[in-house]
Amino acid sequence: MKPRGMESRARAFVNRLSRKFSPAFTLAISATLLILLAQAFRLPSALVDAATGEPLRDFALAFPLAHLLLTPFSAAADYLTFNSARQDKVLVFYLLAAYWAAWLALRRRERRTAPASALHGAAKAAGGYLLYLAAVAGFLAWAALSQRPMARLLAAHPDDLVLDFHSHTNRSHDGRGSFGPRQNMAWHTQAGFSAGFITDHNVITASAEARQISREEHASTGYRSLFGEEVSLYRAHVVALAPKEWIYNRPYDGDREGLRRFLGDCGGRFGALCVLSLPEYWLHHWEELDQLADWGARGVEIVNSAPIALDFPADKRREVVDLCRRRNLFLAGAADNHGWSRAAYVWNVMRVPAQAAMGPDELGKAVALALRRDGFSAVRVVARAKRAPAQGLGIVFDPALGLWTMLRAFTRLQAGVSLCWVWAAALAWSMKKCFLTS
Repeated sequence: MKPRGMESRARAFVNRLSRKFSPAFTLAISATLLILLAQAFRLPSALVDAATGEPLRDFALAFPLAHLLLTPFSAAADYLTFNSARQDKVLVFYLLAAYWAAWLALRRRERRTAPASALHGAAKAAGGYLLYLAAVAGFLAWAALSQRPMARLLAAHPDDLVLDFHSHTNRSHDGRGSFGPRQNMAWHTQAGFSAGFITDHNVITASAEARQISREEHASTGYRSLFGEEVSLYRAHVVALAPKEWIYNRPYDGDREGLRRFLGDCGGRFGALCVLSLPEYWLHHWEELDQLADWGARGVEIVNSAPIALDFPADKRREVVDLCRRRNLFLAGAADNHGWSRAAYVWNVMRVPAQAAMGPDELGKAVALALRRDGFSAVRVVARAKRAPAQGLGIVFDPALGLWTMLRAFTRLQAGVSLCWVWAAALAWSMKKCFLTS
């Protein structure tokens, strides 16, 4: 009787184990197949030329150890950072609906083995949903606000200057309160930039302060902060690179004529290079881009990392690139960071001989000279590979296709780390369920 009783208990334990392990391990197997399939169709490069969409092999991303060890979380946070505003709205809907889809599936399974009252099931679902929403909110806060590790761009040639044309500090009205000049410089350094313009809205105090810090510290840090300003005008924002002085926007703001006068004065009176910023020129001045170039614009952003600007359609970007080629305007990518993210989506690369030895003043002059002299050929805009926002109803597929693109951009090491996390989570969940009911 004793052996038979032991055998019965062992069989019951195995049956319970298989029932509890099944859902978690089914998900783990599905995730494993998806990751392996993505590796079979891996992207040629995780970086693309933003002007052409072609993969870039002469640049690479370096991931800190902490970023690699946390690959599923770090990569998902980066993916969220690079979503456009429309993609974010669709993703929020999926996140809100995902819990109920999973709960209904589990509920059907549990009813076969342990029927429960409707009231008990509803209370359990509501409590679980609140915990789920808290977890999602916590992850989003970690992705946007924490000092999480960042991937950095590596350029192969020592004369390649990696710079940002457009960024902010807490001196801008919409900047993060703790994001001062030093924090701006540290963010750029960690993302692989060797120089960047601080272009706060209608003020230059932080830009001047950061430039002075760079004068004193660039020899040890290798980073140079350059002088700039973002000028608010009639239905437009214009980034002024390397102006001679502070530009007071009020005399030019208010109407189209003021915008025309400003673009005319930008290069002459203020000595600056004016860059048309996204999304304003796309939303408000799309039909008069040629005219804005006539008035004095010297460069145009083709990528801006703000969520609303990331909705810029790919076909419109191609039109802007053609315009810049025709008018010999330089291309620009903008981090447009206000202190709310820990991931860089786009970098600008210029070939500037002996740039590493230059201080901020000398480098600023060299950059302005190259932009004026070389125009369209002066800048390569390097961007992370991502799913471009679909137009129309196709946007509903973007969360899944965006995830697929993210997985295809994984290195083999990132894929391996992700598989370890998948199976560790499946084992932990299954053992928890098993011992709670044993």
